[in-house]
Parts: sequence; C-alpha cells; structure tokens
Amino acid sequence: MVKISVVLATKNGQSHLDQAILSILNQTESDFELIICNDHSTDATQKIIQKYVTQDSRVKSFESEFPTGFTNALNYGFSHCSGIYIARMDDDDIAHANRLEVQASYLDQYPGVAIVGSNINFFDDRGIYGQTKMMGIPTKTDIWRGKLFAHPTVMLRKCDITRVGMYSTAENVVRIEDYDYWCRFYSYGLVGINLTDVLLDYREDNQSFKKRNIKRRVRLVIRMYKWRWRLGVSHWYRVFMLYELCKILIPQKMIQRYHRHHFRLE
Repeated sequence: MVKISVVLATKNGQSHLDQAILSILNQTESDFELIICNDHSTDATQKIIQKYVTQDSRVKSFESEFPTGFTNALNYGFSHCSGIYIARMDDDDIAHANRLEVQASYLDQYPGVAIVGSNINFFDDRGIYGQTKMMGIPTKTDIWRGKLFAHPTVMLRKCDITRVGMYSTAENVVRIEDYDYWCRFYSYGLVGINLTDVLLDYREDNQSFKKRNIKRRVRLVIRMYKWRWRLGVSHWYRVFMLYELCKILIPQKMIQRYHRHHFRLE
C-alpha cells in the first residue's frame, strides 16, 4: 500500500503528456503511485506512457480496458488505487513540486476534511497569464452555485470515495461531472477546502474555451435544479439558474476576454 494514488486519465494526450507525468514523478513526496488510464488513444500516447512504466515502478498503466469516456477512465483508475488518499491530475497540466506533500499533510492534520483543492495558475503556450483566488471553505450553497474546486487539483480520501461512489457516467453530466460529484459529496455531509497555495498550472487556451458550449450550460442548469432540492438550498437562489442560462447569449470570445481580465496577474 502507498500513501497517495494519483489518477491521470488521458485521450490522445501526446502533446503535453510528458510534462504532466514528469511533474508528478518529480514531487517532493515520494510515497505514491501514478495510475494512468489511456482512453482508447489513437496517437502516440501509449508509447509515451510505456516509456515511464519501464523507467519508474511507481507508474501503472491501463490501456483501453474500460468503455470509452473521461469518467469511465477516471472510475477505472479509482478502482485500482491502493493509496489512502487519491489525487486527480490532467494530461495537459503541471503539478508544482510540493503539491502532493502539502495536500497529504493537510489531510493528515484535519481528518474532518474530505476534499483538498488549491489555487491554480492559468497558462497557455505563451506562458502564465492569470491566477485564481478560490473560496477557502465552500458551503453547500457555494458548491451548488458552482464555486467549486479546480478539478485537477483535488486530493480525496479513498474511504470517502468508497462511501459516496464513483463519478456518474450518465450523458446528462458530460463536461460537468465534477460539479455533480462535489454536490454528491456535500449531500453526504462531507466538506472540502481550497488551500491558498498555488499548487498547479492549469492549461486554459482557446481549445479549452470551445468545450464550454450551450449543451454543457443547459446540462449544468438541469443539475442545479436537481441538487437544489437535495442540498436544501433556499428557493431564493433560483435566480442563479437563470444567470447561468443567460450566459448562453454571451459570445464565447467575450467570455474568454473577461476570463483573462478577471484572473490576470497583478
């Protein structure tokens, strides 16, 4: 058994996968395993993964052993974790060297906390252009409104995942699986925290914004309707569902410009 299992799901991730893997292998915390789930890639992804499997015994690879899909890959990875804690990682991001050490230390110290996230730097091919100031201790209402955790920064307790279950693989949570998952965690009375530390560089380029389409926004509002009842959120907050729908009317380029301005480095 290891202390931490890091789960990385990838599909055709050859462009940035090397950098993501190395950022985990070069952590100051050494008691971990890196579980990489290759979601039916058709490029050189598996060749890159196999290189690290050969070089480092901490790397474990599963290739196309599950139905295609991001959440299927994550769930398969979770089911093969032996760590006390489970950390998420994406195939195009860069974890800071102390990420695992800082988050595991916090979970060691505070057994009542189920989810530990952190702040992130936003970057693209031109470099870092912004930084978040995440809400420190989100309430149920905050989570319902979408004031969440940066998905690839989270570290969870395996025992809580056993209790809550895996990510939903339903079509109605595609691209919002993290929103649905954190609402489920909070519906069980579990809580999380965002550390003030910046522990990950998050790739947010033009391609990333294209994923935020109308279908995703509609799915989000439908899930908000569902979770408002289950989380006991006051009916006065229904206006935020309308707010999310109104975003459909805003051109994507304008949202992208606002994003860069809002999170710009001081």
